[in-house]
Amino acid sequence: MRIGVLTILAAVAASPSVHALDHVVLQLKWRHQFQFAGYYAAVTQGYYREAGFDVELREAGPETDTVEEVLSGRAQYGVGTSDLVLARSQGKPVVVLAVIYQHSPFVLLTPARSGIEDVQSLADKPIMMENGAAELLAFFRNEGVDPARLKILPHSFDEHDLLNGHAVAMSAYSTDEPYKLKAEGVPYLTFSPRTAGIDFYGDNLFTSESELRDHPERVRAFLDASVRGWVYAMKHQEEIVNYILANYPRGKSRDHLLFEAAETARLLHPELIEIGYVNPGRWQSIAETYADLGMMPHHQRLDGFVYERDPRIDWRRYAWPIGIVGALALAGGGWALVATRMNRVLHREVGTRRQAEADATRASEAKTRFLAVLAHEVRSPLSGIISSLHLWRQEKDPATREEVAAIAQTSAHTLLQTVDEILHHSEIESGAEIAIQLRPVAVRDFLGEIITHFRASATLKSLDLGLEIDPAVPDTLALDPLRLRQILSNLITNALKFTDEGFVRLHASLEPAAASGDRQLILEVVDSGPGLTPAQIERIFTPYTQADQTIAHRYGGTGLGLSISSDLARRLGGDISVESDGRTGTTFTVRLPVPQGNTAAAG
Repeated sequence: MRIGVLTILAAVAASPSVHALDHVVLQLKWRHQFQFAGYYAAVTQGYYREAGFDVELREAGPETDTVEEVLSGRAQYGVGTSDLVLARSQGKPVVVLAVIYQHSPFVLLTPARSGIEDVQSLADKPIMMENGAAELLAFFRNEGVDPARLKILPHSFDEHDLLNGHAVAMSAYSTDEPYKLKAEGVPYLTFSPRTAGIDFYGDNLFTSESELRDHPERVRAFLDASVRGWVYAMKHQEEIVNYILANYPRGKSRDHLLFEAAETARLLHPELIEIGYVNPGRWQSIAETYADLGMMPHHQRLDGFVYERDPRIDWRRYAWPIGIVGALALAGGGWALVATRMNRVLHREVGTRRQAEADATRASEAKTRFLAVLAHEVRSPLSGIISSLHLWRQEKDPATREEVAAIAQTSAHTLLQTVDEILHHSEIESGAEIAIQLRPVAVRDFLGEIITHFRASATLKSLDLGLEIDPAVPDTLALDPLRLRQILSNLITNALKFTDEGFVRLHASLEPAAASGDRQLILEVVDSGPGLTPAQIERIFTPYTQADQTIAHRYGGTGLGLSISSDLARRLGGDISVESDGRTGTTFTVRLPVPQGNTAAAG
C-alpha cells in the first residue's frame, strides 16, 4: 500500500502541472497597451504555462534601455525596434527571434497650425523625440536634414506639450498618439519614414547570445508560445482589449484601445504574412540604409543576428559529389585533386547564388524606393487638384477662380506626365514593341517649339534658356518627333530642376560622315548646375533610381525619366552619354544616326 502511494506521489510530482515554472522576464518597450497584445494572450490562454514558464511582463519607462535590460540578465527577452541592428554593429550580442510588426509605427506628428509643411522645415525647431528612434534620424538624413540641426527635447509623452508650443513636432506611434489628437479635435500632419522608402521593421522579440547558448530549448519554447499568443490576439482583439482594461487601467478608453488594435493589424499584415516571420535579407537592407546614412559601417556581417531554429547544413544536395569523392578516395586515386575541384565548384555556386541574391535585393530596394516616390508624386498633384476644386467651389471672384483653375490644370498635367512615365516604363520592362515612326521634321522649328515650352519655367528661376543650332544642320531631317520630344523634354526638365542659377542650353550639330556613310545628329543639353560625381553618373540611367536618395523629396520626380530617354535613344539607333567634372555643370549628349539620302540641304 505504502509503495503504491509513493508511486502515485512520485508520478504527480513528475508531472508538468506541479513542477515549479521557470520564471522569465520579458522586458516591454513601453507601458502596458495593445502594442503587446500577443504576450497578454500567451499569458491568458496558458501558452506560456504550457511551455513551463511563469512570465513576468515588465513595462518600461521613458529611460528604460531594453537592450541593456536583456544583456545585463535582468530580463531574458525583450521587445525592441530596428535599432537592434545598430546595437549588433556596436558589438552588443543581441539576437532577433521574431518580427512582430512588419512595418514600423514610428512617425512624426505636428499640429497643422504649426506652419510646418515638410520634414525640412523641422530643422532648428524643437522636437520631442524618444530613445530608440534612430530610424527617424535616418529619415531626416534621407530628406537632406543634418541631425546636428535638430533641436531634440526629452519626450514628455504628453500631447499637450505639442499643443502648447513646447515643441513643434514629436515622435509618435501611428497606432497611438494620432487618436489623442483626433480626440482633442486638433488637425495634424503626419510625416512617415515609409514615404521616403525607409520601411523598417517595428517591434521585434529578441534575446541575448548567452540566453540562446545556455538555454536553446527555452528560447525555442518561449518563441513558439509568444507567436501563438500573437496569432490568438489578432483573432480576438476585443477580448484582449477587455483584458487590458481590467488588468492595466492606464486611462485609455475602449475606443482608444480598439483604434490601436486596428492600426496594429495594418502593420502586422497577419492575413498576408505569418506572424513572427523574419527576412534576413530585409535586415541586411535595413543595415545598409543605416550605413548609407553614416550610422553604422558598410557591409556589416550579421551572422548570428537572426535566430535560426535549425541551424544545420542540408547535406542531401551534396550527397552525390560526396559519394563520388568517397568512391574515388576508396579506390585510392586523386582525393586531393577531386576535393580541390569540388571546392571550386561549390565556391562558384555559392558565389553565383550570393551575387544573384545581392542583385535581387538591390532590385527590390530600388523598386521599394520607387514605389515610395511614386506615392509622393501621385499624391501631391492629386492633393493640388482636390484642394483647387474645393477652393473653386467656395470662391466667387472670377479672377481668383481662374487662377485656382489654372493650378488644378497644372496639377492634372503633372499627374498625367507621371502616369505616362510609368506606363511607358512598363512597356519597356515587358519587352513590348514600341513603334518608331520617322517622318520629315523641320529641325529648327521643332527645337524652337521645345525651348518655347520651357521658357516660363526658366524665367521663374531667372535662368538663361538658349538654343544654338549649327548652320551645318539641315533644315529637315527624318526623325520620330514624338520620341525625340520626349527625350529632350526629360533632359531639359532635369537641367532646369537642378540648376539654381546660370543657364540651360540646347545645342544641335551634325558630325561629319563616318566610314559607314552615316552622319550623326548631336543634341547637347548643357547646364551650369551642381554637376554629377562619377558614382552618380554610373547609376544615372538605372530604372527606379536618382542621383541620390534625397532628390525625390527635394525636387520631385519618379526617377524614370532618364532611363526612359536612354531606352528611346537606343530604339532610335543612337545613345545618350553624360559628362560632368563633379563640381559645376553637366552635359547630356544625344547621338542619333542620320542615314545618307534622307535630309534636305540647308538653304
